[in-house]
Amino acid sequence: MPLAALLPVGLVLLLSLREIQAVQRKNVAAAVQAVLSTTHRGLLTWARQTKTIVAFWASEPSLRRAVAAQIEQRRDDGALRDCPHLEALRRELNKIVQQNEYLGFDVIATDGTHIASDRGDFVATRTLSSHDPDTIAAALRGAVIIGAPFSMRSPVLDRDIPMLLVAAPVRALDEEGEILAALAFRIDPGKEFTETVQRGQVGVGGETYAFDRRGRVVTELRFSQSLHDNGLLAAGKRSTLNVELRDPGGDVSYGAQRPLSRSEQPLTRMATSAIAGNAGVDVDGYRDYRGVEVVGAWLWDPELDLGLATEIDKDEAYVVFHATRRVILAACAVTLLVGVTMTVLLQRRAKDVAAGMVREQELRGELEDRVRCLERTETALKEAVRIREEFLRFASHELRTPLTSLRLLYEHMVRSRSQPVMPTMGPNELGRFLKVSSRELARITQVINNMFVVASFSSGPPALNLERAELTALVRRTLRQMAEQIEADGCSLELRLDGPVFGYWDQSRIEQVITNLLSNASRHGTGQPITLSVSSHAGWAVVSVHDRGVGITPEQRERLFEPFRWKPDSHGGLGVGLYVCRTIVLAHGGEILVDGGAGGGTTFLVRLPLPPDLEGGDAAPSSNPGGGRWGDGEVAGTASA
Repeated sequence: MPLAALLPVGLVLLLSLREIQAVQRKNVAAAVQAVLSTTHRGLLTWARQTKTIVAFWASEPSLRRAVAAQIEQRRDDGALRDCPHLEALRRELNKIVQQNEYLGFDVIATDGTHIASDRGDFVATRTLSSHDPDTIAAALRGAVIIGAPFSMRSPVLDRDIPMLLVAAPVRALDEEGEILAALAFRIDPGKEFTETVQRGQVGVGGETYAFDRRGRVVTELRFSQSLHDNGLLAAGKRSTLNVELRDPGGDVSYGAQRPLSRSEQPLTRMATSAIAGNAGVDVDGYRDYRGVEVVGAWLWDPELDLGLATEIDKDEAYVVFHATRRVILAACAVTLLVGVTMTVLLQRRAKDVAAGMVREQELRGELEDRVRCLERTETALKEAVRIREEFLRFASHELRTPLTSLRLLYEHMVRSRSQPVMPTMGPNELGRFLKVSSRELARITQVINNMFVVASFSSGPPALNLERAELTALVRRTLRQMAEQIEADGCSLELRLDGPVFGYWDQSRIEQVITNLLSNASRHGTGQPITLSVSSHAGWAVVSVHDRGVGITPEQRERLFEPFRWKPDSHGGLGVGLYVCRTIVLAHGGEILVDGGAGGGTTFLVRLPLPPDLEGGDAAPSSNPGGGRWGDGEVAGTASA
C-alpha cells in the first residue's frame, strides 16, 4: 500500500523535472542571446566611433595640405623621407596613435604607395596595399571602412603581428574635392575587440569571441593557456588569428584522440552556420574548438564582416537543472525508503526526541557558560578601564609632586634674583637646593622612563641594543645616580661584588632594572639597610637586592609583577616598576624571582644568562617564565653569600 501510494508522487515528480528542464533551456537561451546582443551593440558602437575618428582627421585642412604637398614628391625613398611635410604628418598623427593606443598610421597614395607612415621602412613601399588591397581600394573610392584582420611580420619583434586597418579618403582642398590618398590607422584586433567582447560573459566558464570568414579567432581567448598545453596553439603565440574554430572530435583537455590533423578537421557547427550568414542559438549542445560540449548563440555581422559567438560549457549552463534533478531523485529514493521503513523509524523517533531534549539541555548549559564568560570579559574590560584611569590619575600625581618641589625652590630663587645669590643662600642651603633638585629630577626621569617602557612594550617585545658590558660597572654607575634618593629615604646601602661579570646586555635597560629595584627597596625599607650583591654562578649573572622593610604577603606576591597594582595605602609609585623589571629581564632571556614574608623584608633576584664565550660554560636558560619565588637552592645561597 505505501508503494502504491508513492506511484502518483513519482509521476508528478517526473513531469516536474521535464517542466524544469524546459524552463532552464529557455533561460539559458535568453541569457546567451542577451549577452550576444549586448556585445554586438558594443562592437558596432566601437566600430562607428573609430570610423568617425579616422574620417574626422582625414578631413582636417592641415593634414590635407600636408598630404597634398607630400604627394608632389617623387616616389623614391629619399625624396619622401626628406620632405618636411612627412615630419608634420608624423607629429600630428602620432598624437592620435598614442591617444587611442593604435599600432600606427599610414598615408597611401592612389597608386598604392606609402607616402607617409610612422614606420620608416613603410615609406615608398606598397606594404599595406599588398596585405589588405580591398580595404585600401575601398578607402580610395571614398568609403570609410574597417578592414578584415590579417597578420604581418614584424622585423623588430621577429613574429607575426595581428592587425586590421581603419581607412578613410583624404580629399583635396579645392571645390572638386578629389581623393588624393587614403589615411589608414593600424589597430590590434586582439586588443580592441577583446576589451569589448570580454565584457560579455555567461557564468564562470563562458566566453564571447569574434572570428573571420576563415574561422580564425580575432580576439584573445580565455582558454589560451589550455590551448598551449594541449598543442592547439604554438608556444609564444597569441590566440588572435592563430586559433581556428575546428572541431577536434572530442575534449582535448581529457586526452581525446585526434584522427585528423588540425587543418583537416571541420569547422565547428556554430562557425559553419555563422560564416554562412546565419544567426542561431543551440541549447542542446555542440563541440567548440576545444572539443568541449557547449551551448551558445551566434550571428554574422556584414558591416564588420565578422562573426560573433557567446558560449558556455553545457555542464555549467545546466548545473541548476542537474542539481535539481539530483535532489528530486534523491528525494524520491529517500521517500521510498521512508515508506518501506516507516514503522522502524517511528519506533526510533521516541529515542531521537529524548536525545534531542538531552542535547537541548547541553546546548542550554553551553549558552549559560558563554554568557558567564561574556560577563567575566565585561568585568575584565571594566577593570582595565579602571586601571587605565587610575594610572593616568596616579601618574599625574607622581609627576606633580616633584614638579611642585622644584617649582617652590625655583620661585624662591626668582624672588631672590635682585640680591646676590650667596648672601641670600648659604653654601649649605645651596647644596641642599641642588640635591633636592637633582633628586626630584631623577624621580621624574624614573617615572617617565617607566611610563615609556610600559607604553612601548605593550605593542610587542622590546628591541634591545645588546653590547658587551661589565655588570658591576653598571651597578656602580646606577648607585651613583641613586645615592641621594636612598639617603633621602633614610636607608643605607651595603654593596657586595664578587668580581667583574661580563655579558651582552642593553646597558640602559639593565640600569633601569637596578634603579627600579633600588627605588622599590628604599621606599619600602623603612629606613633599614639595603644589601645589593652581584655574582656569577653556573652560566648566570645574578643581581640580588635585599631590604629589611615591611615585606610582602602571599596575596601581594601573586600580583607583584602585574602593572598598575597601586593601592591607596601603598608607599607611592605607579605600580609598574616591577612589571618593567620583569619585562626587560625576560627580553634578555633571564628571570626575576622574589622571596620574603610579611614583616621579614624582601629579596629580589635577577638572573641573566651569560654567553659561553664570556662565561666559560653553557648557559642553559631556565624554564621559569619570568617572575616567581626561589627556594633554598644554589642561587639563593650564592646571592646571600
